[in-house]
Amino acid sequence: MSPRPRPGSGTPRARRFAAFVAILLAAATLLAACSSDFDPSSPCTSDGRKAGAYPDLEARIPTAFRGGPPTTLDSGRICSTDGLATLKGHGVDELHYAGGVWNTATQSGVSLATFANAGSAALSADWVAEYYQSTANGGKNVNSVEAGEYPVAPGIVGHKVDVLNDESYQSIVVWERDGRIEIALIADFIRDIQTKAAHEAVVREAVDAWLTADGLPPVGPDPTPPARVSPGSS
Repeated sequence: MSPRPRPGSGTPRARRFAAFVAILLAAATLLAACSSDFDPSSPCTSDGRKAGAYPDLEARIPTAFRGGPPTTLDSGRICSTDGLATLKGHGVDELHYAGGVWNTATQSGVSLATFANAGSAALSADWVAEYYQSTANGGKNVNSVEAGEYPVAPGIVGHKVDVLNDESYQSIVVWERDGRIEIALIADFIRDIQTKAAHEAVVREAVDAWLTADGLPPVGPDPTPPARVSPGSS
């Protein structure tokens, strides 16, 4: 689920891209190594992911962003204590996820993802937002972390975590829809995107891609900034 480097992936520029998106995507996508040996039907004794692991979850992911299919689409599970992080404290012992990734520029990308608890209890968007915020707070080269509400659509309010990670604007928007957790993750290298306003426009595009996939009208640009609260406040 993490953005795959394009040709020339061994260059310093491509390596910087991997570093920039690490905080944004590590919590659900980089902790579980992609492996053709991963058997999703086996007991969960280690984290893993691969394309086709959980086809029902993969089928929920939007099929298009900016008119094109994802560069990669895969799914996996996390059961390690380190991987589950704050979710473990909410009684989640095995997390399943799926996500598609679109490269939007040389060092920027969008991931549209979904989480599901393998246990009987439903996941809460509050828990997932806390999970990402906690991961960002502990990240290397993170300059700031802000969290607050985000107007996903009329009647749907999500959680938004904004991270300034070195030279990258990174945002995660999490919300609940028909009992599911839907997530938009956006990483924009500042030299690619230039301004925070341009980054916010990509965030809106990513969220709207989910709305379109769910059969809801996209919201489009919103001139009203989302509400902001200090990290860790209730």
